[in-house]
Amino acid sequence: MCIRHRETSDFLMDEFALDDLIVAALVEEDTRSRLRVHDDGIMVLLKAMHVEGQDMPRPEKMVSMRLWLTSQAVISTREADVAPVLEIAARLNRGEGPATPGNFLADLVDGHLKGVERFVEQIEDEVERISTVVARYDVGAVCSNMADTESQISGLLRHLEPQRTVLESLSDLRHDVLDDRDRMRLDDSYTRLLRYIETLQNLRERMDILNHQIARIQDRRLGRSTYIFAAVATIFLPLSFLTGLFGVNLMGLPFSDSATGFWTLTTICAAIVAIALTLLAVCRWQKWI
Repeated sequence: MCIRHRETSDFLMDEFALDDLIVAALVEEDTRSRLRVHDDGIMVLLKAMHVEGQDMPRPEKMVSMRLWLTSQAVISTREADVAPVLEIAARLNRGEGPATPGNFLADLVDGHLKGVERFVEQIEDEVERISTVVARYDVGAVCSNMADTESQISGLLRHLEPQRTVLESLSDLRHDVLDDRDRMRLDDSYTRLLRYIETLQNLRERMDILNHQIARIQDRRLGRSTYIFAAVATIFLPLSFLTGLFGVNLMGLPFSDSATGFWTLTTICAAIVAIALTLLAVCRWQKWI
């Protein structure tokens, strides 16, 4: 049932006699993953991937899967289509779906985590690509993508962390809705979720390291540029001073009456350039600059 229909709340209370707090949670627009256990059923809220067309799923587009499960029935509400729910519905139409509400929940969580796994693998590939490019010192090709990748990692962690508590509680929950096999499958899903969270945390740490590497590369490039400008200034400032001095027309131009005046000035300039280059070479050799 779609939560955007105004009649959904009344239908749930009238037809299924659900508690008003349960109904409010099932139709709430902005939800957080959580578990609520009652004697007659359990309510499970999880965030799942929502893919539009062929677009890559994004954490900010994750939508809620809202479930109320009893030993005899499953009630699901939605704000948008979620792939795991649609997949189970298609299997049920073929007569191949889960036999009990507990099986339904275990299948749903398994399908949800398969989507998370694909997304985590895509992020891993992107971080690996960024690492390769940074190793080649081609930082300009990845800087624009790094912020987006970091945002995806943080967003996915923000949604998965609460689900860890939900799955941990479900794997230990003793309730008529779940049998031993359901709990075992949910425990396996909990272990997978922990692995994905640890992978994302490691990827976030790698992104921090890559950011530091890029900062060092940019600092070295800035230092190299500063050195080049300093070298150019060291060579041309004395030349500018000398040519300016010879160009001052107070008592007549120096060497203006000499046949070798031009070559004398040229020799002096060349000597200054040679001395400056020699000093720069010595400083580089001594690692003073």
